[in-house]
Amino acid sequence: MRALLALFVCWLAGAVTASGQILLTAETGGAGNQAVTVAANRLAPSDSGRLANLWAQYGYGLTDRVDVFALYGNVTVFGETQHYGGVGSNIALIGRHAHGLDVSFANNLTLPLTRHDQASTALLTIALVASRPFTIRSLVITPYGGLSALVPVGQRSAGVFTPPETTRTGVAGIVIPLRPTVSAYAEYDAGPSLRSAGVGLTLILK
Repeated sequence: MRALLALFVCWLAGAVTASGQILLTAETGGAGNQAVTVAANRLAPSDSGRLANLWAQYGYGLTDRVDVFALYGNVTVFGETQHYGGVGSNIALIGRHAHGLDVSFANNLTLPLTRHDQASTALLTIALVASRPFTIRSLVITPYGGLSALVPVGQRSAGVFTPPETTRTGVAGIVIPLRPTVSAYAEYDAGPSLRSAGVGLTLILK
């Protein structure tokens, strides 16, 4: 089950998720495991209106060290909504059993399904994530952290739904298990030109 995390690691030259948030830990789910995540977050760019983002993601454990994802979401700003779809992965780099914490490289690439003229051609998200679970009484929780950035690809000038330039943020979040197969996420991201806060639920299918 994907839960449990702690820390923050190094600076990246670029990325955050298409949703503007990571909402995952550095611990991968394992080969053959499946999970569904639904989330909502609010983004506050420094130079435009507030964006509301809703998204859903299906994850599959390709190997013990690599999870792959397919996602759908929609972003609303100034009363207008854009729909998007994408793919991504979470690749384990360091395991806590050998090094004291989990570290992974998370990424996704999304494409606009509507309002193409008001967004970049694609939006790349890359992030370095670190986490480690710990137990408070009988409850195992996972704080996590990292660095990320949203990287617009192709067209950038009409960035209503996507940023006109690379946007970097620091990430801080926590995962709390609600049931054996359900975990709740809460995350806050902040950078020079973007802040966002959001919550999500992950259901383990297998």
